[in-house]
Amino acid sequence: MRSNGTSEKKHYIIYARKSSEDEDRQMASIEDQVKVLKDLASARNLPVLKVFKESKSAKAPGRPVFNEKIELINSRDDIKGIICWKLNRESRNPVDTGTLQWLLASRRIEEIVTPSRTYYEADSDFIMAVEGAQAQRFIRDLKEDTARGVNSKLNKGMAPILALPGYKNDIMKRQGERDIIPNEVQFPLVRKLFELFMTRNFSVQQLWYEAQKLNIRNSRGQLVSKTQLYRMLRNPFYTGTRFIYAGKLYTNGTHKRMITDAEFDLIQEILDGRSHPRGEVHKDLLTGIMRCGECGMMITSEVKTKHYKNGNSQIFVYYRCTKKFNGKKCTQSYLPAKELEEQVISFLDSITLSEEFSQWAIKWLQVMHSNQEELRAAKYKAVEHSYQEIVKRLNNATEMMLKGALQIDRGMEIQKELELEKSRLHEELTKMDTHVTEWSNLAVQTFDLVRNIKERFTNGTIEQRKTILRTIGSNLVIFNKKIDITIRNPFEYIQKAVSVINEGEWLEPIDLPVLSIQTALIRSSNINWGG
Repeated sequence: MRSNGTSEKKHYIIYARKSSEDEDRQMASIEDQVKVLKDLASARNLPVLKVFKESKSAKAPGRPVFNEKIELINSRDDIKGIICWKLNRESRNPVDTGTLQWLLASRRIEEIVTPSRTYYEADSDFIMAVEGAQAQRFIRDLKEDTARGVNSKLNKGMAPILALPGYKNDIMKRQGERDIIPNEVQFPLVRKLFELFMTRNFSVQQLWYEAQKLNIRNSRGQLVSKTQLYRMLRNPFYTGTRFIYAGKLYTNGTHKRMITDAEFDLIQEILDGRSHPRGEVHKDLLTGIMRCGECGMMITSEVKTKHYKNGNSQIFVYYRCTKKFNGKKCTQSYLPAKELEEQVISFLDSITLSEEFSQWAIKWLQVMHSNQEELRAAKYKAVEHSYQEIVKRLNNATEMMLKGALQIDRGMEIQKELELEKSRLHEELTKMDTHVTEWSNLAVQTFDLVRNIKERFTNGTIEQRKTILRTIGSNLVIFNKKIDITIRNPFEYIQKAVSVINEGEWLEPIDLPVLSIQTALIRSSNINWGG
């Protein structure tokens, strides 16, 4: 309480502040600040009346603890000063800076003490104003720099957000260039979660239980909550080309996709249409990977049961368009599941190679691999020589700067250019080490797949059957009860090969499409083989 008379000013107030924002990332913690400030008060024999701690940005007025401190000072006549880490801990905005200046100018307090200097009444009109303006300028510059960095990333298709489950922020890159990349452990697990939901056999609640079993975690290492899981199912980020920032949808994403646009659409339809899983009969249905050739909507499945007078019943499974095309009616009719699967089997027949030809082709691909290895070795040697030359030039630039023969600014500029070239060459060497082996292994996998693809499809689980169709083809469309599949490389070449080599002897690889198959394999190293 304020005294009616004149009281001796002797007490001090400690104020420590740190926010979680960018401006304070390098600042000492609140407890560290308090410890140092108490030691300072003890060393200078400054009696501390109270310690105030606040975790809030000072960019704008309205901090509750700061205001509480000001009220205490105005209510007493015996408070001599404030002890703080730096003046910018007290204020980064003109309103609070003015309040502190007035406390000194009106002699409510006599000083503001920091470990580096003490501010008095004489400093309130100029020095504090300058330092306050510097703090405000820092905030403005930081805000502008942050906005420029965010806009730059948005223009490049890089989402400036905390990575979603299944991904991680690439902290190995420089600030401003850090993108979002797959989390090696979590990415396939989250993909599995989406696949489970697309079977229509799981509600969100049941899917969350599966997420717990799979140990799905967010970027902070915490198990995903049910709310987080629902947001994941709604988030277009997983399509790779889309993401949401500040409430706006961007369609230029460059991060690796986890699900296709068609799969995302199917997930939204499931979420919008129902909350309970369907019966067990749906586990074998091929939904979620086909679209209607008339309206472009997803193909779904429907089960109908026919009851007979003798008490027996029979289940019929059909595929049909979801028929939600801007209010217009789609004219496509139902297609029995049996007819669709027969069409798929017929299509698989067109890319099925005989055992004899598969073994022959693998043998010749091994010969080609050996030739490619010789070429790789020669190229590797040339690139490695260039790499070693860059290392020498870097060392020379460093020595010249140390001797004064090269200006520091110019030397650092040269070093930066050389480091970029060195990094590029190192990446090229790393790719060359694995590229030939990768396409060779892929070739063997491809021929092994087409050798018994019908058996794998017929006897496989729903996930395996979907993986086979996604692997060999894209743009799966049903129109007028016919399925149309845009076949991928290298299976397009295999399909052509099957049409001309069912019978014959193969003596020279140059006479057959195997070379085209090889070329396609090299260009198709991103095939997801799944289950």
